[in-house]
Amino acid sequence: MEPLARLTPSGEWKRLPCGIGQLKACPKFAHEYLNKPHTYTVVSADGQGATIHAAPTTLSECYIYSGTGTYSGAPIRKSAIAASSAELFADSAALQHLDKADTMAIRKALARLVPKRLDTTKELQLFALRLEGQDMFVVQRAFAEIDITPDPGRLKFIFAIGTLDRGRFNLLHWKQNSDDEEERVLGTIRLKSGRDFLITTVSNPESQSFRVYGIRDGHLALIYSGGGASC
Repeated sequence: MEPLARLTPSGEWKRLPCGIGQLKACPKFAHEYLNKPHTYTVVSADGQGATIHAAPTTLSECYIYSGTGTYSGAPIRKSAIAASSAELFADSAALQHLDKADTMAIRKALARLVPKRLDTTKELQLFALRLEGQDMFVVQRAFAEIDITPDPGRLKFIFAIGTLDRGRFNLLHWKQNSDDEEERVLGTIRLKSGRDFLITTVSNPESQSFRVYGIRDGHLALIYSGGGASC
């Protein structure tokens, strides 16, 4: 369990009073929030509806405040997004793994990005994503997910979002730091207001944080970046 952000009913993401750039406020956050037990409800598709009882968390010397919890309800396969109040949220659809035909089509389209952006189309995870009525694809190479050791001379960390149109992969987002920054999907959530968000976790040798992607003015945008820890 790790606190991510505060989310308002209108869909506004707000930073927690502890994180990268806000370390001086961490002791107060630990005293007023982390040191107390909390109950959350899973609002992402994986494990949706499960109740999680988070134990009090201790702030580490590196300002890490991830903790442990117990849950009951639907099984959680990998990761889930939970909230202190589930009343704001509607059912969220999970990212879909692509079938063989779709995978081949996207890999063929991605091959045109080699070597301009991609080193290779191998060891990539591909997901179908739908945000506020817009169909997209997530392209991810996160070594924590595919269980291989990163080789800086051979493979780079990859995280991209795009669309497929007539065999062409149109990039909507491309993570620039592919050397030491790993980004991977945690899940998606949907508000009753109709807003959808994709949530990821980002880590490098010195820090870890979260990113939230959504639709702004009809286009994909990075909505929020924050939380996590830095040593």
